[in-house]
Amino acid sequence: MPRWNKKDRRKPPSAAAPDRPETADDGARPGKEPAGRFRERRRDSRLVEENKVSIELLADGRSAAERTITNALTKDISPGGVRVVTSTLLPVDTLLRMEIVLSGLHRVLRAMGVVRWTRSVYGEGMFESGIEFTQISPEEKLLLLEHTYKKKG
Repeated sequence: MPRWNKKDRRKPPSAAAPDRPETADDGARPGKEPAGRFRERRRDSRLVEENKVSIELLADGRSAAERTITNALTKDISPGGVRVVTSTLLPVDTLLRMEIVLSGLHRVLRAMGVVRWTRSVYGEGMFESGIEFTQISPEEKLLLLEHTYKKKG
């Protein structure tokens, strides 16, 4: 590596070129998010807790007797939706009805939702899904807001 000399009018090799913007230490580029980080898109604050959930898939054209009911556990919950872990694959865009037992309150929250994403976790046979609430009564939404922010606060 060439050695920098005071008499040498050039800048040392470590100095940034004036026509090139410097990058941040975390790998960020000007106008971009830092490398390895994603911008949070959720509208609501999430509460990480496990609650028992009963899920009924409401697939088109099925009679009430043919509907699938499965049990799950929440990983986190917010006024806008819930992340669940279950042994049943919940296909994206599936409409479903849920009953969530809120821990500590011993209250059952009833809501309709749609599966937004699903991924396999913990090896084969277990799935994690993000569900957005599509129908929830104002009273139950308020209950969920109070539950979420009291536990976080």
